[in-house]
Amino acid sequence: MNARETAEKVIDRYKNYFDINRYEAHPLGLIARCDFHVHNEKFVLIKKAKLWETYCHEYAFVFAVSDFSTEFFRKCEEYVLSQGDELIKPGPGHMYTYITAIFVCDRYEKDAVKLLKKASHCKNYRFSFYGWSDFRAVVLKADDKTFFCNKNRKEFAKFIKKELSDK
Repeated sequence: MNARETAEKVIDRYKNYFDINRYEAHPLGLIARCDFHVHNEKFVLIKKAKLWETYCHEYAFVFAVSDFSTEFFRKCEEYVLSQGDELIKPGPGHMYTYITAIFVCDRYEKDAVKLLKKASHCKNYRFSFYGWSDFRAVVLKADDKTFFCNKNRKEFAKFIKKELSDK
């Protein structure tokens, strides 16, 4: 199974809960952006008597490439973070936004994986009163399903492992 086919399976797993935006012939190999939005609120008796409300978002960018290199990762990281910053709307009620980059590849450089593991971008808005955002990244090798996540993302690694083992 090649990178494109594996990436399509990853997108297929996301489609039940995420809105899928497809890309054709993207220069970086981006094939889809998966968007997820949650709005929660609590009120007393009537909706005008609102106690609290929260907004949570996730934007997952799925890339399919044959070779995952350090130069490629740097370009994609910059692209994903700039696109993610445009999508984030901090304000009252904004709780968090995850910006996720999923790289499905046939081959990877060890230096690129080291760089991905060290990648970190966390931002607080108005001392977290207007929420926060976090960058998560994973590289997945198509043929043997080995994957690597950036550090401090254990819950995301568990999710990826579960999704790969189910089917």
